Amino acid sequence: MVAAQAEPKKEIFDHLAGVLPAGTKISYRTYEKGLRRMLDTFYRYELPEQLRECLRIPPEPPANNTSVFLVHAG
Repeated sequence: MVAAQAEPKKEIFDHLAGVLPAGTKISYRTYEKGLRRMLDTFYRYELPEQLRECLRIPPEPPANNTSVFLVHAG
């Protein structure tokens, strides 16, 4: 799992895309609601093409971060 506040996102996901084998599952959290979204730089970043989104679970109060699940497509 990659935490919502883990930085720098680009380097983290680029590294994971380059070293993980195909079929590996990854999850991360991101802020899509609330004031934290204004501080989050991840919304401007596109995932590497090897990483495919499988599921996105929006937050339910009192949480405000979205859980996203990926698979490394190879």
